[in-house]
Amino acid sequence: MEAREILAQRAPSLEERINALRDKGVVIGGTTYRYNFAQISAATGVSRSMISMFANGNIRIKPEQQKVLEDWVSDIERQAQEEAIETGAVEETPAPAPQTFKRSIELYQTHEFTEALGLLEWTRDNRKMCVMVGYPGIGKTTVIREFAKRVPDVHVIVCRSTMRMRDLLDSIAESIGASASNDERVRRIQRELAANRDAMLIFDEADHLYGWDVKKFEIIRQLWDETNTPIVLVGPPRLEEILTHGSGRSNLSQLYRRKYEIKLTGIKPDEVRAILAQYDVEPRVAAELTLIATDTRHGGMGNFIEIFGMCLEAAAGGTVTQEILAGAKCYKLQ
Repeated sequence: MEAREILAQRAPSLEERINALRDKGVVIGGTTYRYNFAQISAATGVSRSMISMFANGNIRIKPEQQKVLEDWVSDIERQAQEEAIETGAVEETPAPAPQTFKRSIELYQTHEFTEALGLLEWTRDNRKMCVMVGYPGIGKTTVIREFAKRVPDVHVIVCRSTMRMRDLLDSIAESIGASASNDERVRRIQRELAANRDAMLIFDEADHLYGWDVKKFEIIRQLWDETNTPIVLVGPPRLEEILTHGSGRSNLSQLYRRKYEIKLTGIKPDEVRAILAQYDVEPRVAAELTLIATDTRHGGMGNFIEIFGMCLEAAAGGTVTQEILAGAKCYKLQ
Protein backbone atom coordinates (compact mmCIF):
# COMPACT_ATOMS: atom_id res chain seq x y z
CA MET A 1 0.00 0.00 0.00
CA GLU A 2 1.35 3.43 -0.97
CA ALA A 3 2.09 6.06 1.69
CA ARG A 4 -0.67 8.36 0.38
CA GLU A 5 -3.22 5.53 0.78
CA ILE A 6 -2.10 4.93 4.36
CA LEU A 7 -2.44 8.65 5.13
CA ALA A 8 -5.89 8.74 3.51
CA GLN A 9 -7.08 5.92 5.77
CA ARG A 10 -5.58 7.41 8.95
CA ALA A 11 -8.10 9.20 11.15
CA PRO A 12 -7.13 12.83 11.72
CA SER A 13 -5.64 13.59 15.12
CA LEU A 14 -7.32 15.88 17.63
CA GLU A 15 -4.73 18.55 16.83
CA GLU A 16 -5.59 18.34 13.12
CA ARG A 17 -9.32 18.48 13.84
CA ILE A 18 -8.87 21.63 15.98
CA ASN A 19 -6.85 23.27 13.21
CA ALA A 20 -9.52 22.28 10.68
CA LEU A 21 -12.24 23.94 12.78
CA ARG A 22 -10.10 27.09 12.89
CA ASP A 23 -8.97 27.17 9.24
CA LYS A 24 -11.84 25.63 7.27
CA GLY A 25 -14.70 25.63 9.75
CA VAL A 26 -18.00 23.76 9.60
CA VAL A 27 -21.50 24.52 8.33
CA ILE A 28 -24.21 24.53 11.01
CA GLY A 29 -27.66 25.99 10.42
CA GLY A 30 -26.62 27.12 6.96
CA THR A 31 -23.79 29.27 8.36
CA THR A 32 -20.08 28.54 8.20
CA TYR A 33 -18.42 28.78 11.60
CA ARG A 34 -14.68 29.01 12.13
CA TYR A 35 -13.48 28.66 15.70
CA ASN A 36 -10.28 30.38 16.78
CA PHE A 37 -8.30 29.29 19.82
CA ALA A 38 -9.85 32.00 22.03
CA GLN A 39 -13.38 30.76 21.19
CA ILE A 40 -12.41 27.15 21.82
CA SER A 41 -10.87 28.20 25.14
CA ALA A 42 -14.07 29.99 26.16
CA ALA A 43 -16.15 26.94 25.27
CA THR A 44 -13.94 24.33 26.99
CA GLY A 45 -12.18 26.12 29.83
CA VAL A 46 -8.75 25.08 28.52
CA SER A 47 -6.43 28.09 28.26
CA ARG A 48 -5.97 29.64 24.81
CA SER A 49 -2.17 29.38 24.98
CA MET A 50 -2.44 25.70 25.95
CA ILE A 51 -4.73 25.01 22.98
CA SER A 52 -2.41 26.93 20.65
CA MET A 53 0.68 25.00 21.70
CA PHE A 54 -1.18 21.67 21.61
CA ALA A 55 -2.65 22.34 18.16
CA ASN A 56 0.80 23.29 16.88
CA GLY A 57 2.27 20.05 18.19
CA ASN A 58 4.51 21.71 20.75
CA ILE A 59 3.22 20.15 23.97
CA ARG A 60 1.20 17.31 25.38
CA ILE A 61 -1.74 18.18 27.55
CA LYS A 62 -3.30 16.47 30.53
CA PRO A 63 -5.70 13.59 29.77
CA GLU A 64 -8.62 15.45 31.32
CA GLN A 65 -7.92 18.51 29.15
CA GLN A 66 -7.66 16.32 26.05
CA LYS A 67 -10.99 14.70 26.88
CA VAL A 68 -12.72 18.08 27.26
CA LEU A 69 -11.36 19.19 23.89
CA GLU A 70 -12.20 15.83 22.26
CA ASP A 71 -15.81 15.99 23.53
CA TRP A 72 -16.30 19.57 22.34
CA VAL A 73 -14.74 18.99 18.90
CA SER A 74 -16.74 15.79 18.44
CA ASP A 75 -19.97 17.60 19.33
CA ILE A 76 -19.30 20.34 16.76
CA GLU A 77 -18.41 17.74 14.12
CA ARG A 78 -21.55 15.74 14.94
CA GLN A 79 -23.76 18.81 14.45
CA ALA A 80 -22.12 19.53 11.10
CA GLN A 81 -22.43 15.88 10.02
CA GLU A 82 -26.12 15.72 10.92
CA GLU A 83 -26.79 18.82 8.86
CA ALA A 84 -24.83 17.41 5.93
CA ILE A 85 -26.97 14.24 6.01
CA GLU A 86 -30.22 16.24 6.21
CA THR A 87 -29.31 18.54 3.33
CA GLY A 88 -27.61 15.88 1.24
CA ALA A 89 -24.40 17.90 1.22
CA VAL A 90 -21.19 15.99 0.71
CA GLU A 91 -18.59 17.21 3.12
CA GLU A 92 -15.02 16.40 2.21
CA THR A 93 -12.71 15.42 5.02
CA PRO A 94 -10.71 18.58 5.64
CA ALA A 95 -6.99 18.22 5.05
CA PRO A 96 -4.90 19.41 7.96
CA ALA A 97 -3.55 22.88 7.35
CA PRO A 98 0.21 22.96 6.84
CA GLN A 99 2.05 24.43 9.80
CA THR A 100 3.37 27.91 9.04
CA PHE A 101 5.77 29.61 11.41
CA LYS A 102 6.56 33.25 11.93
CA ARG A 103 10.06 34.31 11.01
CA SER A 104 10.51 37.75 12.53
CA ILE A 105 10.20 39.62 15.81
CA GLU A 106 7.01 41.62 16.29
CA LEU A 107 5.30 43.73 18.95
CA TYR A 108 4.08 41.21 21.53
CA GLN A 109 0.97 42.59 23.17
CA THR A 110 1.06 40.82 26.51
CA HIS A 111 -1.57 41.20 29.20
CA GLU A 112 0.67 43.63 31.09
CA PHE A 113 1.36 45.64 27.91
CA THR A 114 -2.36 46.03 27.22
CA GLU A 115 -3.08 46.88 30.84
CA ALA A 116 -0.33 49.53 30.91
CA LEU A 117 -1.74 51.16 27.76
CA GLY A 118 -5.14 51.27 29.45
CA LEU A 119 -3.70 52.88 32.58
CA LEU A 120 -1.91 55.51 30.50
CA GLU A 121 -5.19 56.24 28.74
CA TRP A 122 -6.89 56.57 32.14
CA THR A 123 -4.12 58.94 33.30
CA ARG A 124 -4.65 61.08 30.20
CA ASP A 125 -8.44 61.13 30.43
CA ASN A 126 -8.40 62.03 34.13
CA ARG A 127 -5.48 64.47 33.80
CA LYS A 128 -3.41 62.80 36.52
CA MET A 129 0.27 62.55 37.32
CA CYS A 130 1.55 59.00 37.09
CA VAL A 131 4.77 57.09 37.69
CA MET A 132 5.65 53.95 35.69
CA VAL A 133 8.43 51.84 37.19
CA GLY A 134 10.07 48.56 36.21
CA TYR A 135 13.48 47.01 35.73
CA PRO A 136 15.49 47.84 32.56
CA GLY A 137 14.40 45.75 29.57
CA ILE A 138 10.96 45.00 30.98
CA GLY A 139 9.17 47.00 28.29
CA LYS A 140 8.51 50.47 29.71
CA THR A 141 9.87 52.37 26.71
CA THR A 142 8.03 50.04 24.30
CA VAL A 143 4.74 50.78 26.08
CA ILE A 144 5.10 54.56 26.06
CA ARG A 145 6.32 54.69 22.46
CA GLU A 146 3.38 52.58 21.31
CA PHE A 147 1.01 54.78 23.32
CA ALA A 148 2.49 57.90 21.70
CA LYS A 149 1.96 56.32 18.25
CA ARG A 150 -1.68 55.63 18.97
CA VAL A 151 -2.63 58.84 20.76
CA PRO A 152 -2.10 62.35 19.33
CA ASP A 153 -0.37 65.12 21.30
CA VAL A 154 1.55 62.73 23.55
CA HIS A 155 5.07 64.12 23.95
CA VAL A 156 7.84 61.76 25.08
CA ILE A 157 10.85 63.54 26.60
CA VAL A 158 13.92 61.29 26.91
CA CYS A 159 15.88 62.41 29.98
CA ARG A 160 19.67 62.30 30.24
CA SER A 161 22.00 62.34 33.20
CA THR A 162 23.75 65.43 31.78
CA MET A 163 20.52 67.46 31.59
CA ARG A 164 20.60 70.85 33.25
CA MET A 165 17.39 72.71 34.08
CA ARG A 166 17.70 74.70 30.86
CA ASP A 167 18.11 71.48 28.83
CA LEU A 168 14.96 70.03 30.38
CA LEU A 169 12.91 73.14 29.64
CA ASP A 170 14.32 73.33 26.10
CA SER A 171 13.30 69.72 25.48
CA ILE A 172 9.75 70.33 26.70
CA ALA A 173 9.42 73.60 24.77
CA GLU A 174 10.73 72.05 21.55
CA SER A 175 8.42 69.05 21.84
CA ILE A 176 5.25 71.13 22.31
CA GLY A 177 6.32 73.95 19.95
CA ALA A 178 6.72 76.64 22.59
CA SER A 179 10.14 78.06 21.81
CA ALA A 180 10.94 81.22 23.74
CA SER A 181 13.77 83.20 25.29
CA ASN A 182 15.37 82.09 28.55
CA ASP A 183 13.49 84.56 30.72
CA GLU A 184 10.00 83.61 29.65
CA ARG A 185 10.52 79.94 28.78
CA VAL A 186 8.60 78.53 31.78
CA ARG A 187 5.69 80.91 31.36
CA ARG A 188 5.49 80.18 27.63
CA ILE A 189 5.45 76.43 28.28
CA GLN A 190 2.71 76.88 30.88
CA ARG A 191 0.59 78.97 28.51
CA GLU A 192 1.03 76.45 25.69
CA LEU A 193 0.10 73.48 27.88
CA ALA A 194 -2.86 75.27 29.46
CA ALA A 195 -4.20 76.11 25.99
CA ASN A 196 -3.85 72.53 24.68
CA ARG A 197 -6.16 70.22 26.62
CA ASP A 198 -5.03 67.23 24.54
CA ALA A 199 -1.34 67.50 25.46
CA MET A 200 0.33 64.87 27.64
CA LEU A 201 3.98 64.78 28.78
CA ILE A 202 5.88 61.53 29.37
CA PHE A 203 9.41 61.68 30.78
CA ASP A 204 11.32 58.50 29.96
CA GLU A 205 14.32 57.58 32.15
CA ALA A 206 13.13 60.26 34.57
CA ASP A 207 15.53 59.04 37.27
CA HIS A 208 18.27 60.87 35.30
CA LEU A 209 16.70 64.18 36.31
CA TYR A 210 17.91 63.64 39.86
CA GLY A 211 21.32 65.10 40.61
CA TRP A 212 22.18 66.95 43.77
CA ASP A 213 18.64 68.20 44.30
CA VAL A 214 15.10 67.68 43.09
CA LYS A 215 14.54 71.01 41.35
CA LYS A 216 13.81 69.45 37.96
CA PHE A 217 11.09 67.30 39.49
CA GLU A 218 9.69 70.37 41.21
CA ILE A 219 9.38 72.23 37.91
CA ILE A 220 7.49 69.23 36.48
CA ARG A 221 5.19 69.26 39.52
CA GLN A 222 4.65 72.97 38.99
CA LEU A 223 3.66 72.39 35.36
CA TRP A 224 1.10 69.82 36.44
CA ASP A 225 -0.25 72.00 39.26
CA GLU A 226 -0.69 75.08 37.10
CA THR A 227 -1.79 73.55 33.77
CA ASN A 228 -3.44 70.27 34.81
CA THR A 229 -1.53 68.57 31.97
CA PRO A 230 -1.35 64.75 32.35
CA ILE A 231 2.25 63.81 33.20
CA VAL A 232 3.99 60.41 33.43
CA LEU A 233 7.44 59.82 34.92
CA VAL A 234 9.04 56.58 33.69
CA GLY A 235 12.08 54.83 35.14
CA PRO A 236 13.57 51.91 37.10
CA PRO A 237 12.70 51.10 40.73
CA ARG A 238 15.28 53.73 41.75
CA LEU A 239 12.84 56.38 40.51
CA GLU A 240 10.32 55.36 43.14
CA GLU A 241 13.02 55.69 45.80
CA ILE A 242 13.90 59.17 44.55
CA LEU A 243 10.29 60.31 44.56
CA THR A 244 9.66 58.80 47.99
CA HIS A 245 12.69 60.16 49.82
CA GLY A 246 14.71 62.64 47.75
CA SER A 247 17.82 63.61 49.65
CA GLY A 248 18.48 65.52 52.84
CA ARG A 249 16.27 68.59 53.13
CA SER A 250 15.19 68.28 49.48
CA ASN A 251 12.08 66.14 49.41
CA LEU A 252 9.35 65.38 46.93
CA SER A 253 6.47 64.80 49.31
CA GLN A 254 4.20 67.20 47.40
CA LEU A 255 4.92 65.39 44.15
CA TYR A 256 4.79 61.92 45.65
CA ARG A 257 1.34 62.24 47.19
CA ARG A 258 -0.07 63.45 43.86
CA LYS A 259 1.13 60.56 41.75
CA TYR A 260 -0.48 57.31 40.67
CA GLU A 261 1.72 54.33 40.00
CA ILE A 262 2.06 51.69 37.29
CA LYS A 263 4.44 48.86 38.21
CA LEU A 264 5.57 46.57 35.40
CA THR A 265 6.57 43.13 36.67
CA GLY A 266 7.34 41.43 33.36
CA ILE A 267 5.91 38.86 30.97
CA LYS A 268 4.55 35.60 32.37
CA PRO A 269 5.96 32.17 31.36
CA ASP A 270 2.70 31.06 29.74
CA GLU A 271 2.72 34.16 27.54
CA VAL A 272 6.31 33.50 26.42
CA ARG A 273 5.47 29.88 25.60
CA ALA A 274 2.41 31.01 23.61
CA ILE A 275 4.61 33.41 21.63
CA LEU A 276 7.26 30.77 20.93
CA ALA A 277 4.58 28.28 19.81
CA GLN A 278 4.20 30.47 16.72
CA TYR A 279 7.84 29.91 15.74
CA ASP A 280 9.84 26.87 14.65
CA VAL A 281 11.80 26.40 17.86
CA GLU A 282 13.17 23.25 19.49
CA PRO A 283 11.46 22.49 22.85
CA ARG A 284 14.64 22.90 24.92
CA VAL A 285 15.37 26.20 23.16
CA ALA A 286 11.84 27.38 23.97
CA ALA A 287 12.36 26.51 27.63
CA GLU A 288 15.63 28.46 27.79
CA LEU A 289 14.20 31.47 25.96
CA THR A 290 11.30 31.48 28.41
CA LEU A 291 13.76 31.76 31.30
CA ILE A 292 15.54 34.64 29.54
CA ALA A 293 12.31 36.57 28.90
CA THR A 294 11.08 36.20 32.48
CA ASP A 295 14.40 37.11 34.13
CA THR A 296 13.37 40.70 34.90
CA ARG A 297 16.52 41.45 36.92
CA HIS A 298 18.78 40.79 33.91
CA GLY A 299 17.16 42.38 30.88
CA GLY A 300 13.86 40.47 30.63
CA MET A 301 12.07 40.98 27.33
CA GLY A 302 14.80 43.33 26.13
CA ASN A 303 17.30 40.47 26.29
CA PHE A 304 14.76 38.05 24.82
CA ILE A 305 14.04 40.27 21.81
CA GLU A 306 17.73 40.77 21.06
CA ILE A 307 18.75 37.11 21.47
CA PHE A 308 15.69 35.63 19.76
CA GLY A 309 16.06 38.09 16.88
CA MET A 310 19.61 36.84 16.29
CA CYS A 311 18.37 33.25 16.48
CA LEU A 312 15.71 33.83 13.82
CA GLU A 313 18.21 35.54 11.56
CA ALA A 314 20.70 32.67 11.95
CA ALA A 315 17.99 30.04 11.38
CA ALA A 316 17.04 31.73 8.06
CA GLY A 317 13.54 30.26 8.05
CA GLY A 318 14.54 26.92 9.56
CA THR A 319 14.37 25.52 13.07
CA VAL A 320 15.97 27.46 15.92
CA THR A 321 18.27 24.85 17.45
CA GLN A 322 20.27 24.77 20.67
CA GLU A 323 23.43 25.44 18.67
CA ILE A 324 21.90 28.59 17.19
CA LEU A 325 20.76 29.79 20.62
CA ALA A 326 24.20 29.13 22.12
CA GLY A 327 25.78 31.19 19.35
CA ALA A 328 23.37 34.07 19.88
CA LYS A 329 23.98 34.10 23.63
CA CYS A 330 27.73 34.03 23.08
CA TYR A 331 27.52 36.97 20.67
CA LYS A 332 25.31 38.89 23.13
CA LEU A 333 27.87 38.44 25.92
CA GLN A 334 30.82 39.67 23.83
